[in-house]
This record gives sequence, structure tokens and C-alpha cells, in this order.
Amino acid sequence: MSEILEELVLRLNTHSTPEGTTFFAELKDELIHVVCSNNEEFPINIVKTDMQILTVSHLFSEDEVMDGKLDELNKIMLQLNPSIPLSSVGLKDGQYILFGAMAVDTLFENLAHELGVQAENVIELLDAVSPMLASNEIRGIKS
Repeated sequence: MSEILEELVLRLNTHSTPEGTTFFAELKDELIHVVCSNNEEFPINIVKTDMQILTVSHLFSEDEVMDGKLDELNKIMLQLNPSIPLSSVGLKDGQYILFGAMAVDTLFENLAHELGVQAENVIELLDAVSPMLASNEIRGIKS
């Protein structure tokens, strides 16, 4: 599987989407760490299994939510989830994430497009919830 991941890194590093998004990708153990030019603050990790390709962006931790705002934040996240194209939100080990899943035989161009969309979705989601975060300026996202 390492050869497949190495090939994906090479293709990402030399690709530009029709929208102009470029990528900086590097292989770290069994995952690919990707920085998209349309959102350099929030990298995307790609994990490939036998069943799927999973793309994960870490957003913020539960500790970064303002006191008394956790329920409201969770409600807003659930309400926004259906309207976020190609991505879903989740909570893993106290860390809010935005993620996407694709079939292992997804065309490269579709994967690159979805990475660009996910990078944009992170910005939009953080814009919506930043008033409930202890710091309204999470890694470059300003409310």
C-alpha cells in the first residue's frame, strides 16, 4: 500500500485543480498529510484502507469552546452538517473534525476536487461557529 500512497503524494504535489487549488503532500507513516493552497491553516490527513479513502481535518478541541456554549455549538454543527458539500462533521477523542469518505477506486481528479472543497468547508464551518469558541481567532479564522 505504501507504493500507492507514494504515487498519490507525487500526483498531488504536481496537480492543480481547474479552480487553481494546488497541494503540498507528504507521506507520514501510513497517512498523507496535505496542505491545500486555498486553506493553508488546516491541513487534511488522508488514510487509505481496503474499503475507503478517508480525509480528515482537525478543527478544534472541546476545551476551546466557551463555557456554557457546548450544547449550542453541537446543535449548530448538527444543523450545518447536511449543508456542507462532500463533508461531514464529527467528534473524536474530544476533537471536532471535518471529514470525507470516498471509494478506494475514486478517480484522482475527484479526490483532488474533494480535497479542495473540504479545505473551503473548514473555513465556512469555522466562520459559523467561531463566536462560540474561547478564542474567536482560531488559527487565522476571524469572526
